[in-house]
Amino acid sequence: MLLNNMGLFLPDVYRIVVSWQTVLIAIGIVLLVDKPSDHKIAGTVLILIGLLFMLHKLFYVNIGSFIIPAIFIAVGIGIIIKSVTGKSIFKDYETWSGDNPDLKSRFTDFAKNITTESGGVVRKEYVFSGSKEKWSQGKLKNVEIEAVFSGVEIDFSQAELADDIKVAALIKIKSVFSGVILYVPDDWNIVVQKTGVFGGFTDNRPNRVLQVSGNKYVVLEVEALFGGGELRCYE
Repeated sequence: MLLNNMGLFLPDVYRIVVSWQTVLIAIGIVLLVDKPSDHKIAGTVLILIGLLFMLHKLFYVNIGSFIIPAIFIAVGIGIIIKSVTGKSIFKDYETWSGDNPDLKSRFTDFAKNITTESGGVVRKEYVFSGSKEKWSQGKLKNVEIEAVFSGVEIDFSQAELADDIKVAALIKIKSVFSGVILYVPDDWNIVVQKTGVFGGFTDNRPNRVLQVSGNKYVVLEVEALFGGGELRCYE
């Protein structure tokens, strides 16, 4: 913007560089090159979306005139296939990809929900998925929740913290274009630490809970990129 105000940017170049499409492409590149990267699919999707909607700026193509007809064509093809074969290409992908394990693996990885649990440490990954869960794990010390293009709701009301925690248990949330809602017990003293870009996390627990003085301490670290979530208690 400074260079543009100084007259050092061509108008046609400026409207391409400073745009939401470029932001999507930049985020996609970051997700692709991040080490270790678990978000290559999300990064690729963001780059493709950014490039797709940038076409009208590069070649003056009205992308809206193509998207709506393409959606109708895709739905029509799906209806024809279902009427002929009696199977939905989306719901019964196992059938038509049964002879192609690589294709089936790619489809499964596209929308995944992975859990890793060991010795009070739980790590959950949600990618292009939605989940509503009630946890009953005991002896929790460290919880990591990573959501990419997902909607996640987790109930900790029946979960228990480990007895041998020296300072506080840690719950770490990474939200990328996602929403994460946590329901926590009334007697958890929670300190929220949040950082993010175009993201936020709201503590919506009632005042009666915030005034409770218990001995169960939890540090909640939130990193949000175009995402966020809420902290709640049951009334």
